[in-house]
Amino acid sequence: MINAILLSLKVTAISVFITFFIGTGLAYIFHKNNFKFKNIIETLIVLPISLPPAVVGYILLILFGRRGIIGKIFYDLFGWDIIFNWKAACLVGVVVTVPLMYQNAKIGFDNVQKEIIEAAKVDSATSFQIFKYVIFPLSLKGILAGILLSCIRSMGEFGATLIVAGNIPGQTQTIPLLIYFSIESGDLKNVSILIIIIIIFSFVLVMIINKLIEREGKKQGE
Repeated sequence: MINAILLSLKVTAISVFITFFIGTGLAYIFHKNNFKFKNIIETLIVLPISLPPAVVGYILLILFGRRGIIGKIFYDLFGWDIIFNWKAACLVGVVVTVPLMYQNAKIGFDNVQKEIIEAAKVDSATSFQIFKYVIFPLSLKGILAGILLSCIRSMGEFGATLIVAGNIPGQTQTIPLLIYFSIESGDLKNVSILIIIIIIFSFVLVMIINKLIEREGKKQGE
């Protein structure tokens, strides 16, 4: 059980860390620029959130398996197997959480008033300075909401993880997988403990993020 808990925390932390940069970066690019096929590309970014987990898992298996389009490159060049290990669970975590991070960050960016940005330009601020000191702070509520939803989604991921990472105790068995197979084996005591842990984790996480969002709201209101 301890291994499953630690692995879930590890996978969630790594996947959300990566998702933060990918999701926020893409959101800013799509917020700032208009280009051909923008709507199609944006749809592809958020598509994983609307697909059944089994479909997402199968697609990742095809792409990142040892004989897959991407997986073969990694295996031939570096000898890396991406599938059926803890890295596969992180991969799934990133794929299913990027849409959440992207959507929330983009809403945050879109809500920044253009007048404020124009005022910063008048003061000779560079693009990086405008992003760092104006756009990012004013979008922080949306970004924090994206982080919260990404953490919860990553921690609760089951179907795609089972297909891509498998259920290997001590190696790829996360909390949702352990809960499922514990129910199958009739180990309800184990299930109850794990469910309580998940509830406490989610409750604490939501409380922390809500406090941060509330604090940012007060700062922006001052």
